[in-house]
Amino acid sequence: MIEELKRRLATLEPTTIEISDDSASHAGHAGNTGGGHYSLYIVSSHFYGKSHIIRHRMVYQALADLMTSKIHALSIRAKSPNEL
Repeated sequence: MIEELKRRLATLEPTTIEISDDSASHAGHAGNTGGGHYSLYIVSSHFYGKSHIIRHRMVYQALADLMTSKIHALSIRAKSPNEL
C-alpha cells in the first residue's frame, strides 16, 4: 500500500516523501471499519504559498478514492522546500 500511496503522490513531485504504516497500533479500535492508518511527511514545491488546509486538500485529492476504502486515517505533515 505504501508504494501505491507514493505512486499517487508523485503528481505533487515531492523532493521528500516518507510514509509509515501505523495500522498495527490501531487495530480493533472503535470506529475502524477497515482501511489502514498512515503517517505522511511530504516536501513539495507545489506547496509554496499554500495554507496547511490547501496542502492537505492537495494530498487528499491525489488519494481520493483510497480515502473511502483503503485508508481509514492519514496524518499529514506537508512542507515546501523553503520551510525546512
